[in-house]
Amino acid sequence: MKSDEQTSAEVVRASAPYMTLGIHMAAAVTLFLFAGKYADEYFGTKPWLMIAGIVAGFAGGMIKFFRTVTQLSAQEDEERRKQ
Repeated sequence: MKSDEQTSAEVVRASAPYMTLGIHMAAAVTLFLFAGKYADEYFGTKPWLMIAGIVAGFAGGMIKFFRTVTQLSAQEDEERRKQ
């Protein structure tokens, strides 16, 4: 029988990729927000490129989110089939 510490460690290890998804989403939106803000200042198009950056960051974050979840779900399904 496994100890509680081993079980807890396995749960954290298995859920770690899911926990980072929110950080990836926030990072993508923030990066594109600042890139759009910089481009607005350079081209004088305030606030349109910043808004476009937010939308692009959100879209990229969502694409990354769905790809990662799909990949991790497929891995979990494969592991369950092996057992």
